[in-house]
Amino acid sequence: MRSLMLLGFAVWAYANIFAGSATKHSMDIKGDYAKTHQCIRCHLDIYDEYKTSPHYNSTIYRDPVHKKIFELHAKASKAEEYVCAKCHTPTLKDKKIASMDPKKFGYEQAISCAYCHRIKSIEKHAKANKNVILPKKGVYYGTRHPEMRSEYHKIINTNPIHKNGQTCMGCHSHKQNELGFVVCQTESNNSLKQNCITCHMPQVEGSLSDRVETPTHAFHGFAGVSVKPELLAKYLHIDVIKKDPLQIRLINDAPHAFLLHPLRVAKLIVKHKRGGKLIKEQEVTFVRIIGKDGKPTPPWIATQVVKDTMLKAGEKRVVSFDMHPQKGDTIEVIFGFYKVNPNMAKKFGLPTKFIVFKKKELHV
Repeated sequence: MRSLMLLGFAVWAYANIFAGSATKHSMDIKGDYAKTHQCIRCHLDIYDEYKTSPHYNSTIYRDPVHKKIFELHAKASKAEEYVCAKCHTPTLKDKKIASMDPKKFGYEQAISCAYCHRIKSIEKHAKANKNVILPKKGVYYGTRHPEMRSEYHKIINTNPIHKNGQTCMGCHSHKQNELGFVVCQTESNNSLKQNCITCHMPQVEGSLSDRVETPTHAFHGFAGVSVKPELLAKYLHIDVIKKDPLQIRLINDAPHAFLLHPLRVAKLIVKHKRGGKLIKEQEVTFVRIIGKDGKPTPPWIATQVVKDTMLKAGEKRVVSFDMHPQKGDTIEVIFGFYKVNPNMAKKFGLPTKFIVFKKKELHV
């Protein structure tokens, strides 16, 4: 009997160490959201990845491209509020341009860990979707069954939108301007097999927490044009289907177009080599240009797609080149992109460079 009592006390004590204090620490959260740096206590690797991500760098104080576009829009529309805050700094309360300050919680936190992990559901709207936030502080959605209850927060692993990628659709679904034109849109055909999370947050080596050992964790740098695009290269297939004249086939195995943002420019570069020497080089550009009356314009006054040659979801496209390789020749294929159209970058003094997405050598 004495042994059973001691065992019972030990179980109770253990449970309280890992579960009972969750409420206590949760109540220590000041304001509506926990600060991201608090996550370092247990999730250092994930925090380091997040600091490189477009979510952390989403504000005008960390993203020079976003800053320039917002400045142009604010000047043209005579805006008094930071209208991009809904997605770029979602925890920001005071959106007045006159009171913008990088030290304010909303700007300093950007798109925080606590914000995304408290998205309960997505409200669909014509102009843009809306994130519905769980009102409970210190309670977060996740995808794994917790082997140990955290002393800092509670975990809910039964919300399907955090597994099928719908949690991203509050901000990444579509954006309609004041004229009713959809500036950018991501096809929303998420499934458990392939979705925003499986592609842009793939499992990478390393434990998700220092409190419980796991072989992998979801990548929180959010693979894309800004961070580790090579993690997405497997979704683009490149091969030769004809040698004379040369024809290259591109297959976009992603569930959405490549690329989505109208500022982007993709490029296919093909080099014909013989005996190590360059015989000929050609390139093809892929764009999605929006505008009005057939001419490019800023997104806030655009009413139409002027030109769209981007690879669509699941598309197989054959591109022909004026090249006639012989047996033993080498064809070097480079597919890459600019985050900002070079012409736009030059006009507005923005940084841009060609980023190699996938490179392949094909021997004839």
